[in-house]
Amino acid sequence: MELAAVVTMPSLGQFAPAVEFPEVDSPISSIERAVSLLPILGNKLLQIWTDRIRGLGLRSLWLTSCSHDALHVGSDPQDPFRQGVERLLVINLASYAEMDLDDMLHFHCQNQSMVTEACDSNGWLGVSILNCSVAVSGRNIHTHTESSQVMRNAYPFRGYAKRIISPKERQELVADGLTGTCAMRPLGSELAQQVWIGENASLASSARVVGPSYIGDRTIVREGATIGPFASVEHDCVVDYGTTVEHAAVLPYTHLAPGLRFRKALADGGHLQDLESGTIVNLEAGCLAHRIPSESPRETHGLDVVNIASREGETAWRCPSTEWRQVKL
Repeated sequence: MELAAVVTMPSLGQFAPAVEFPEVDSPISSIERAVSLLPILGNKLLQIWTDRIRGLGLRSLWLTSCSHDALHVGSDPQDPFRQGVERLLVINLASYAEMDLDDMLHFHCQNQSMVTEACDSNGWLGVSILNCSVAVSGRNIHTHTESSQVMRNAYPFRGYAKRIISPKERQELVADGLTGTCAMRPLGSELAQQVWIGENASLASSARVVGPSYIGDRTIVREGATIGPFASVEHDCVVDYGTTVEHAAVLPYTHLAPGLRFRKALADGGHLQDLESGTIVNLEAGCLAHRIPSESPRETHGLDVVNIASREGETAWRCPSTEWRQVKL
């Protein structure tokens, strides 16, 4: 049995310039579509799924951007259907699930399914295994409706799973990671109980960190600031004098001005989104926050996958939605 893995990523062409180049700001409403690509407690969702795929013994995967919930044979000679593959493992990069992919593959083969899709009590998880003959036939394989032309077999998943399609859901995963409810752990050193600090982070002597909380690599927390509880400040941020961040998330390259009380919200550059109401506020207009220019635009928002693979220096995530990119693991 020849198995290949495909990770479908959000079409980056849909996103505002801030996602690609951090020195240009845009509203968080544009960032929402890329929420699964943002670092979570220093972790990258793509890397997590890549490690699980490597656990199957695979030494490569395909990356593609799909604007529609369907996969079929295209004209690109790089797509896996033209590589003699019999079965595809397809992962939509919109959920975190502590799933045994080998067990799901065994379930698929044992039931002689054409299409097997993982589901939990809340519905489909975006992880599928399909026989390539389905895709070659051109039939729709991913529409979750009664009119679907291919019978889908559900793989019941009872472990931990969290869909990550909004900032609020992302913050729920952050809380679970900080408290040990899931297997995702913050990337950094645990300096105190449920307090993690990334490499080269800088905390002023009068700064206060209340667990559970995470402060990412190279982030600066200045005098009198308070981080936590249930706060995540990702890499390369600045929390200025006297500002409080609690039950909230701060995305990479964000500078929060002095004296703010930042609660139950997500900050990205010069914009804030309230996690309960969804209201978006432009903080830059009042000089309350701004985006910090990075030295390398390609390292924004955790999108850099050059550590997984690159082709002639081009990061794989930049491929157009009509292309497939094979990535060596």
